[in-house]
Amino acid sequence: MEGPRDARPFFFYDRGNPMSEITITIAAATAADLEPIKELLVAAGLPTAGVDDHWKTFIVAREGAKLVACGGAEAYQFAALIRSVAVSPEHRSKGLGRRIVRQLLDRLASRGLREFYILTTDAEEYFRKRGFKTIDRDEVHPQLLSSREFQDACPESAVCMRLVMLA
Repeated sequence: MEGPRDARPFFFYDRGNPMSEITITIAAATAADLEPIKELLVAAGLPTAGVDDHWKTFIVAREGAKLVACGGAEAYQFAALIRSVAVSPEHRSKGLGRRIVRQLLDRLASRGLREFYILTTDAEEYFRKRGFKTIDRDEVHPQLLSSREFQDACPESAVCMRLVMLA
């Protein structure tokens, strides 16, 4: 299966078998990725509300034809919500989530966005290591408040975090 033009392969070795090289390709999501994205999110315990509306912003990672990680965004005029970052259990701790988040931020920043938000129930420390700071929900850019993530998809207990990039 040939991937999109912007597909970026990288290699890593399975810790359990240092002789096995695994190839992962990261690329923009396609319409065919919508259901596998939702399946991965459900398996990770993440909401799927709003994914149908924003799948074109998603980046996916594949091992062969199998989708093993994803992440998306809801981009607005002045800010963006990073959402639905998930990595299959057997592919965690290999840098996939970090690569996907970095590509999302780079793509959004190239469009002039400098303010990024996330809601998380279990990855606060992960995003803190990537420069996000915990904030109160009343500090969220008003454009994001119409997002399903803020409306009803994420629980009120989810931690809100923000990253502001300098121009």
